[in-house]
Amino acid sequence: MPRDFTKPFTEEELEEAKAIFRTMPTYKEEGYILSEDIGLYIEAIAYERTPKQITTYIEYWDKNFGGMVPFDEMVNILSLLHHTPDMMCGRAAAFDKDGNGFISSDEFVELVQIIIIHDPRLEGVSFEEFVKKADTNHDGKVSIDECGIWIHDRFQNLGYTN
Repeated sequence: MPRDFTKPFTEEELEEAKAIFRTMPTYKEEGYILSEDIGLYIEAIAYERTPKQITTYIEYWDKNFGGMVPFDEMVNILSLLHHTPDMMCGRAAAFDKDGNGFISSDEFVELVQIIIIHDPRLEGVSFEEFVKKADTNHDGKVSIDECGIWIHDRFQNLGYTN
């Protein structure tokens, strides 16, 4: 039976996921696998994804991590679905590449790429729509905090829980 990825990992589930990660053919003692094993890993942890989603995962890891998939980062991304607003802000901060405290158009594209991997129903969100909905103080920019709340609200609207 597939795991319910809309709820946080329990400690037991996290340990099980880590044990499975270590069995992947390309597992390295440094704590990562190569992107070529993502499909196998996703299947092993019973995370139901389409072939297109798996391909998008592989492309993401190849582009942003040189094809290496660290366990901790994989768990962070899988956990993106059920973070509270504060934790979502922390994840949003990882996409603030220039460190200015705001999410630019380019940073938004990368962020949405990860979100869509989890749930393709979020596809089709433009940067302009994002700014309009997320910019709660109406300064024309989206801060990390505003972005985290926007992400959280999007998942809540799709039925995910904390």
